[in-house]
Amino acid sequence: MEDVKLLLKGLPSSEYIREYFHHYASVTHLAGSPNDKAQAEWTRDKFIEFGIEDAQIETYYPLLNYPVKRRMAIVEGPQDLLFEAKLQETSVIDDASQERVPTFHGYSANGNVTGSVVYVNYGRLEDFQLLSSQGLNFTHTIALIRNGYISRGLKIKAAEMFGCVGVLLYSDPSDDGPINKENENGIPAQAYPNGPWRSSSSVERGTVHYLSIHPGDPLTPGYAATENATRLELEDSPAVPHIPSLPISWSDAKPLLKATESFGLRSEQNGWQGGLVGVNYFSGPSQAKVNLVNINEYKISPIWNVIGRIKGTEEPNRAIIIGNHRDAWGYGAADPSSGSAVMLELVRVLGIMLEQGWRPRRTIIVASFDAEEFGTVGSTEWVEDHKDWLSEEAVAYINVDTAVTGPNFEAQASPLLSQLLYDVTNDVIDPRTSKTVYEAWKARHQKETSGGNDGDEETEGMDPDDLAFPMARPLGAGSDYVAFQDHVGISSLNMKFKGDYGVSHSNYDSIYWMEHFGDPTFEYHRTMVRIWGLLTMRLSTDWLLPMHPLDYANEITRYASHISNLQGCLALPELSSAVSALQDRSIRLEKKLRKYQHKIDKGKHGKKLRKHVRKSNEHLTQMERAFIDPQGLPDRPWYKHLVYAPAMWSGYEVQVFPAIHEAMQSKNPAKIREMEERAAVVVNNALNVLNGQYDDFIDEDDTDLD
Repeated sequence: MEDVKLLLKGLPSSEYIREYFHHYASVTHLAGSPNDKAQAEWTRDKFIEFGIEDAQIETYYPLLNYPVKRRMAIVEGPQDLLFEAKLQETSVIDDASQERVPTFHGYSANGNVTGSVVYVNYGRLEDFQLLSSQGLNFTHTIALIRNGYISRGLKIKAAEMFGCVGVLLYSDPSDDGPINKENENGIPAQAYPNGPWRSSSSVERGTVHYLSIHPGDPLTPGYAATENATRLELEDSPAVPHIPSLPISWSDAKPLLKATESFGLRSEQNGWQGGLVGVNYFSGPSQAKVNLVNINEYKISPIWNVIGRIKGTEEPNRAIIIGNHRDAWGYGAADPSSGSAVMLELVRVLGIMLEQGWRPRRTIIVASFDAEEFGTVGSTEWVEDHKDWLSEEAVAYINVDTAVTGPNFEAQASPLLSQLLYDVTNDVIDPRTSKTVYEAWKARHQKETSGGNDGDEETEGMDPDDLAFPMARPLGAGSDYVAFQDHVGISSLNMKFKGDYGVSHSNYDSIYWMEHFGDPTFEYHRTMVRIWGLLTMRLSTDWLLPMHPLDYANEITRYASHISNLQGCLALPELSSAVSALQDRSIRLEKKLRKYQHKIDKGKHGKKLRKHVRKSNEHLTQMERAFIDPQGLPDRPWYKHLVYAPAMWSGYEVQVFPAIHEAMQSKNPAKIREMEERAAVVVNNALNVLNGQYDDFIDEDDTDLD
């Protein structure tokens, strides 16, 4: 084992990573494009070259859209307000990346609409409700909304609900621009190309898919978008908007804010003032009229997942899956080419280990997914296509999307995998601090949480004074782990190194940006290879799976206690009883499993021990599955995990016990009780899984297992 660890830590090369990174990020590779297909074929060929002979492309046929005509202009009003937006990013001389993907939204509706503009802050439900309570009528208006806090699609969903006819999304300089920011040396931040932050012409493309309803192809919910699949009509899909939208830069947004100036609610009154200089933020509606044109070509397009397999020697029907998406809104240097390059280097390292005779106990599947940017499409279609065998055989899924934008490690994970993550990061050195990655992560986490929560949306629906999140936070949505955890119940983990990153989904997420601001030496890329490799090695090779039921039981016990008191709700006796029993059983089981791990470490391989380890692994694999309810969540049945799901009106961030929380929002006691009963059932299912495991151990004399 130590020899394998040394190889995994010693073999990764920053120069190889740089080479692969340049290949991925040297051209734009929008999902379904010729460049995207060429990179899929290149990735497959590299898998084979590095020793994964079982590598192939699996093609799916989802609905995708591509822009045909776009316009945003102030067409009626005072002469000095008339304006025609550029709707494109300025070329940067110092950056060789000059090819452009048009600025558009994935799954945006077609339309040509004209109306007054209304500024609605971040476009959250409460933002619309506040203006509505002040008497603002949204009918026939066009909403101007800042990017951030919630997913783009839900901003448009809220606008549509309140009567808007179109939406314009922009990035405010106070959010991911240089306003009110300093670098680590206290020097004022600068915009690209002089610094890492968003510049005035930069546009954040992105999907407006309703991710909290269901991810993936909007026309084939719950089943794979194969070539001849039965498809919904687009207008019948519950997962996409029905009013047009466009992404714009803050330079194109400023004239719109000028048009609303002095009309409606002044933003200082509600904290909505942004960072644009020379304009006061008002809600409007404006007297000036804005024309928004968004015409797309919608078509069934092939996308290409690259899947490689390293067959396990002793448990070939147990699979560890590692994945990253390959498609991008432009060059996608950080998002996702940093992750693609890291994954390819890990494949090269695994290939060398295979050459030297190493073999994993369990099968390793390496996946380069496509069309993630449109709504985790490639991974969702793959999981839906293979969910029967995944339900039976998958142990865990480890996701790396945007691997590196800076030096600060961050992760989200199923509690079953948290301790493994802590162990591995404590075995890898952080390049900047010379501490372990875990120590640097922990120090930063303690600093960030010492003063309580500062508005971090990952604590959506929870009071941080009552509920401190662990370092590895629970998973919400927004990347390729969603279908694995939330649809099938496969324990998942997502990780990245974060930094000052203001070029997301823009033309400026480029090689130049990474080599000047993100990770110039590629040392953090190499560090991620080590972490990802050690996680993969432990899960695929450890005799007893390094998964910890007690961590899960402790987490949901805290969540259940918190949600029982949320909003003055009465206690939830069935759920409280179920989580208490699960925690009690997990405590005793964890002690027993530690004893068996100790025997394994001492080299014991008795027949009875082998039998019980095999049984243990089966039950550990199935624990996450126990939280899956075939009915799914009310009003969004694709999401079947009753402990974790993306918050309904956030899209990205997690909601714990989501069905109960949503019932509380409705203030319906009968609905709350019904959702409590369903949650208690799945917690008891997990208890039954552990009971089966525990019964295998409980009466054994440990001395007989040698």
